[in-house]
Amino acid sequence: MKRLKTCSKFLLVLDDIWPNANADWEAFYAPLKYGPEGSMILVTTRSPVVATRVTTGNCKPIQLEGLPTDIFWDFFKKCAFGRNDPESYSQLQDIARSISTRLCGSPLAAKTLGRLLNMSLTEQHWRAIQKSELWELPHEKNEILPALQLSYLYLPEAVKRCFVFCSMFPKDYSFERDEIVDIWVAQGFVALGGSIRPEDVGITYLDELRNRFLFQTDPMFPNKTRYVMHNLIHDTAASFSMDECLVMHDLRNQNKSRMHNTVRHMSIEVDGESLTRMGDIQHLNKLHSLRFGIRFNVEITWFNQLSNILFLSLKGCKLVKLPDSICELNSLRYLDISHSNVQELPGKLWCLYSLQVLDASRSSLKKIHEDVTKLINLRQLALPSRASLALSVVTGLGNLSCLRNLSDFRVSKQNGRGIGELKFMNQLSGKLSIRSLCSVGSEEEALEARLVEKQYLKELVLDFRQSYASLLCSENGVLEGLRPHSRIEFLKVIGFCGDRFPSWFKPEDLSTLITLDLSNFFYMESLPIPCFADGTQVGLRGDDGTQHAAGSISRSNGMAPFAFSRLTGFRVYNLRKLTNLDQFLTPEKLPSIKSIEICYCPSLTSIPFHSFVGFVCLRDLKIRYCDKLKCPQEMVLPPSLQRICIVSCGELDKSFPACLENLTSLTLLQLGACRNIKCVPLNSIESNMLKCLVIHDCPELSSVGGLHGLVSIQHVELRYCPKLTEVQLPFEKKELRTKEGKELIKFLWDYYTAASN
Repeated sequence: MKRLKTCSKFLLVLDDIWPNANADWEAFYAPLKYGPEGSMILVTTRSPVVATRVTTGNCKPIQLEGLPTDIFWDFFKKCAFGRNDPESYSQLQDIARSISTRLCGSPLAAKTLGRLLNMSLTEQHWRAIQKSELWELPHEKNEILPALQLSYLYLPEAVKRCFVFCSMFPKDYSFERDEIVDIWVAQGFVALGGSIRPEDVGITYLDELRNRFLFQTDPMFPNKTRYVMHNLIHDTAASFSMDECLVMHDLRNQNKSRMHNTVRHMSIEVDGESLTRMGDIQHLNKLHSLRFGIRFNVEITWFNQLSNILFLSLKGCKLVKLPDSICELNSLRYLDISHSNVQELPGKLWCLYSLQVLDASRSSLKKIHEDVTKLINLRQLALPSRASLALSVVTGLGNLSCLRNLSDFRVSKQNGRGIGELKFMNQLSGKLSIRSLCSVGSEEEALEARLVEKQYLKELVLDFRQSYASLLCSENGVLEGLRPHSRIEFLKVIGFCGDRFPSWFKPEDLSTLITLDLSNFFYMESLPIPCFADGTQVGLRGDDGTQHAAGSISRSNGMAPFAFSRLTGFRVYNLRKLTNLDQFLTPEKLPSIKSIEICYCPSLTSIPFHSFVGFVCLRDLKIRYCDKLKCPQEMVLPPSLQRICIVSCGELDKSFPACLENLTSLTLLQLGACRNIKCVPLNSIESNMLKCLVIHDCPELSSVGGLHGLVSIQHVELRYCPKLTEVQLPFEKKELRTKEGKELIKFLWDYYTAASN
């Protein structure tokens, strides 16, 4: 606040001031009384008392009203009738108009109550809402709380508990979907039984709250599964909590008798120093949830007094070691130490057999003890990268049969580290990488993993790489035994030393596959890729030591002529014996292709460039370090292309710059080590969208023209072109860079990452 006084002018916005902030207002406002002339403080509040308190001089509060009647009625009808025609429900329209007059023109009330009405377009349902006793309860004239409370009353009972529980979090709290669902499960709020997993049931509860506008997408994270509750919705949840949920903001104003007798779920939002005066909490032995919303570094010794605690969050705490008293919380199911400074966990922690979730993500935790396998009820274990690596070599991981997430598993011949440890871990979800598969000796041993039963896995990496070159055709059987579930979406196989594909490598056994990535195959002399479902991508990568890579890409015997008609991405890396792609890389065989990447293929001489114009969906084209490429006919490119990278590709550069014509969507162009290019007249490119231009190591290049016409350019890089003498305005030769477009620059270099993984 004091720093604001040094500004020439400032605008300070204080949004949603609560009535309990009155006592602190004078102290807060004091430094600003003599601020720079012309400065302004804008305060919003729902409390007339606050508005009067903060008003100064001739300033009068501005009362924000609801929407005008006609506009609100139209909006409410859309919410209540949805896609149905209101004129077809004349009786319901009369009821809706009666209800709308009670909503104070509030869009929030219209959305929540409108969705409730829309659940059943029957007169009985609408009359019940119209005549609810909630409308008659005492409330402020302009309050919409009765409407929101009605939305709550019509929730399923299990969802009600989850909704009310959320009032233990402070207003504006951002709920991450999986986090809040796991907390609900730990609290026992989610119905169990049947074949559906509790977290999947919990997600349906969350969807129910979203569909009724009681949860909404967090505008700060629009592309993530994060949600917030409107402040009035939070008030609604709190009104039904029966004083079981408490957010502690100020120790001075707490009703301690109420806290002792009723509170089950508490968030502490006081400053760290005040924690030393919070001894009363240790007597709340009925407390089920305790969350610290501050980064405290005060060691607390009374956790063991909270004998019924189920959920404990020390997120962001500054403690380096967890208090030993936590190890006595035998009922604890969810422990959150994420984003904390905790480096070490107490040895007795592994005796908390009820623990379902241990979240240590982004913490300072360095290792994980082998006794973690005692936590047989553990469903989620989130660790920082260093501890996660340590987990991958823990003995006896198979004991964690309830575990949902295991990013890496490293196979060993050591007892308790064999691939059979995965046998009963059928709840694994998301991504699993199985490393050191060279330690698996046979198909029978590989079958012990029962990967085919792991229906919740979406991504699977099978890594055969090893520190020595051992080309074992017995790996044919090993890969045969590692058949994944048919629902797998991403499959990556690395360093395979067999000479044939497994029998399950066919469309009917991989029906949902989206991306297929094959790299560093040693003995495979041809790579027959079958046809997969719509949207599938295929990547082929070799290794520096490859001696038996494919001479050409071919179809499996008996395949239909359009075997690759559904592929969207084709990647070839470092296949040193690959000689041509003429029969494969054609629009007839790849009509849906969007991305083509061919890198480090020194024997490759032939690509059907003349037919590229037929790739009507092609967006990205990368061809690098294919020095023997011939180009008997000029390359013709489709106008759909957005990004082109051509580096050290033999005679391919003879097609430039003519092939750049008509590329109306081009945003990135990279040309490197092109010996035949003498000029790049960019005015021949019809695109006004070019943002990134990189030209390097072109010994004959003497002119780059047309830069002045590139209105969208963000990044220009011209280097190691000794004959370059002419660079048209607005760029001089010495001005090699402008503002970098991060996404485009990443596109230039991400193939290195892909090649190394």
